[in-house]
Amino acid sequence: MKINYLIPVVIILGLITLFFFPEPETNFLAYAGTALFFIMIVIFLLIKNKK
Repeated sequence: MKINYLIPVVIILGLITLFFFPEPETNFLAYAGTALFFIMIVIFLLIKNKK
């Protein structure tokens, strides 16, 4: 199924995005928001995969 392929892609894309995030110490809320955004996408995909 296509969702099984999307979950690792989203995780890798999120890690790459957070790795290249400019100055996470000064932009902590934006950094945390971006991390939560990718976590929410993965959770959504996992829930949709169960159905």
